[in-house]
Amino acid sequence: MTEHIIQIISAALGTLGFALLFAVNRRHLLLVTLGGALSWLFYLAAWEQGAGVFLSTLISAALICLWSEWMARIRKAPANIFLLTGIVPLLPGSALYYTMEALVSRDVSQLIRKGSETGYVAVGIAAGIIIGSELFRLYLSIRSRRRRAIEKKMAAQQGEN
Repeated sequence: MTEHIIQIISAALGTLGFALLFAVNRRHLLLVTLGGALSWLFYLAAWEQGAGVFLSTLISAALICLWSEWMARIRKAPANIFLLTGIVPLLPGSALYYTMEALVSRDVSQLIRKGSETGYVAVGIAAGIIIGSELFRLYLSIRSRRRRAIEKKMAAQQGEN
């Protein structure tokens, strides 16, 4: 448990570092940092439930995408501010490093293993963002239809009076 807490704090601090590097507006820094912590928390939660690297990354990326869209509406800011920094903890840095090391040292079995892991993480991030984005779009569409139906119903009731 202590190890997970340290990992989540490290993810938050790493995210903060990237946010500062990308010159994110100071008023968003706390939420951006929280997004990085949530991203790793979601990943660890999925991992602990037995999901593999791909599925854990996909779930975390989808949830961070939904969170980013929600924060964008609350803070009246682009969702990319929260999304791009939020996925930083998911990036396959060590897997990519070991893939390149295996390539240079011509260790084919390690190259295949780490290269596959790098690919799974990259595809998991992309698929998670697509799924999260589409789920949020679906939510907005349903909310918009309900609002129009209520307005139509109210207009019809006012017409009867």
